[in-house]
Amino acid sequence: MNAECSIWLLPEAAQEEELRKTIAELSPLLGEPPFAPHVTIQGDLSWSAEDLDGSLTRLATMLPLQRWRVKDVECSEHFFRCLYLRFVDQPAFPTMQEFAKNLSRTVVGLSPFPHLSLAYGSADDETRRLRDGLARTFAGQEIVFDRIAVCRSSKDVPIDKWQVLREYRFSGK
Repeated sequence: MNAECSIWLLPEAAQEEELRKTIAELSPLLGEPPFAPHVTIQGDLSWSAEDLDGSLTRLATMLPLQRWRVKDVECSEHFFRCLYLRFVDQPAFPTMQEFAKNLSRTVVGLSPFPHLSLAYGSADDETRRLRDGLARTFAGQEIVFDRIAVCRSSKDVPIDKWQVLREYRFSGK
């Protein structure tokens, strides 16, 4: 099986729509397709949505609604972290990653830190100017995440073919 699956954290509906608009505005500026706003917990998995179903259902029942504060907007040379929201350290993030790592039995595809990308591509002076403007909007903002998802997405799947396959609402206290 190809590595075509990812586990994502998804923002609540109203914020998801606003983030989609921001991503849709930024994507053509960097010459890359838009994508759904998400925080990657683990990507590049060789599992199917069916394989992950029971485990992600359990994880969702263990976790409460997540409220994450944006620390800053940052740029990097990494294609998938060209322009992103960097969150204040979140205690639930390592828990989610440990769960995913135990499930997948690999560290491949684990996100290095909690972040939500706003644009993919190559960072340059224009990207850094965009970052500074976006920081005025997003720094200090709270993003609410209400579900986890299994998605068809990986570095081997074209971005415009990415799709959410299954969602699991958080119901923990």
